[in-house]
Amino acid sequence: MALSNALQQLKDSLSCCTYHGDQHSHVLIKEADPAAKLTKVTLTAPTGDWFSFDPDKGRGKAAQMSPLLATGKGQNHHRACDCVVLIDRGGQLTALYVDLKSGNPVGYSGQFKSTRQFVRYALGLLEEFHGTKIVLVDERFVVLYGGKPSLLNKTTTVPKLSKIGQTLPDKPHKREVSNSAQLYLKEFLA
Repeated sequence: MALSNALQQLKDSLSCCTYHGDQHSHVLIKEADPAAKLTKVTLTAPTGDWFSFDPDKGRGKAAQMSPLLATGKGQNHHRACDCVVLIDRGGQLTALYVDLKSGNPVGYSGQFKSTRQFVRYALGLLEEFHGTKIVLVDERFVVLYGGKPSLLNKTTTVPKLSKIGQTLPDKPHKREVSNSAQLYLKEFLA
């Protein structure tokens, strides 16, 4: 299944795309910090109209969302979360923002807010320069934390889906996971 034209245009306009639903069945989220305990988590996803990108990688060596924006103390707009998955659900866009945290999950609010504004900016550019309007109808914010090694090598099982409820950058859904955990993308979309 190929990506919809609108989602393909959006994907083509970003320099830090990682996985996409027309060729992949998973999203590997990695933490670049060498001191991190939670270094990677895999989201299993069905093939479909979605793609992921790594805003952290896209910020470049200077770790800036844009060189046009001021840097320095108090400039939180250069922060980024570890992964964004954009899913076209019947012509309406859902954005899943994911951040990995080792131990006690703190410091994610600014990362989510900055990344959310970047996604909105990218959608505005797509509409302005390509005439393609994608309606962002749902945003989900998820913090995966922990990083302890799994005690048993278990295979993933289909989870009981429960609604994660309304999430915001300041009040994300939090879930403790082991390092190298495998989760289902649909768990965060219910």
